[in-house]
Amino acid sequence: MTLSAVALLTLSAGCATAVGGQALPAPVTPSAASRADGPNSLEFRKVVADASRIGGTGTGPPPSQTARQSLDPAEQTAAVRAIDCTPGRADPLAGHDDRTLPLVACGRTDNTAYLLEPEFLPGSEVTDATSGYDQQRGQWVVNLRFTSEGTKTWADFTSKNVNQQAAFVLGSQVLSAPNIQVAILDGNTQITGKFTEQQARELADQIIGR
Repeated sequence: MTLSAVALLTLSAGCATAVGGQALPAPVTPSAASRADGPNSLEFRKVVADASRIGGTGTGPPPSQTARQSLDPAEQTAAVRAIDCTPGRADPLAGHDDRTLPLVACGRTDNTAYLLEPEFLPGSEVTDATSGYDQQRGQWVVNLRFTSEGTKTWADFTSKNVNQQAAFVLGSQVLSAPNIQVAILDGNTQITGKFTEQQARELADQIIGR
């Protein structure tokens, strides 16, 4: 998965998504106002490089909530190895993570375990998320727009983290973790990933909280 400029992000762990910065395609979903932060609102976190585990049901007993938000690198590594990321499995931490601490989380639609840094941008800074068909790319995409403050934070983050991943986290689970392909300075961000129309629409709805 990738973001592009409109911004380019590409999703890792088997998801070819990107974020980039081109002209936005016509949206399929309506605009929605940003929400106040709550336990199940969106948060943006950086993925710790080379710390993900793809596949498997974990090793040994499941990690405690404290271990999943530990500052100790050894505990973080153990939690990534132990967490059960079988798709559809209930998460006991769901929506109650401390955003100021690291987080070991599962992908919502895959079986990847991620180690994430503390939140750098709250989802309340997203003003709109829509799906649309990009004629130039020949695929369905998700388009994001940020508030003026969110645009500044996003521009700073993407400028410093090209070729790194940004995780979109909801309910302590990773909705997507695209790779940043370019610095995104104007807040207009496009996520690509070989989506079907339904997948693009659902991701946009999840991001904006529809």
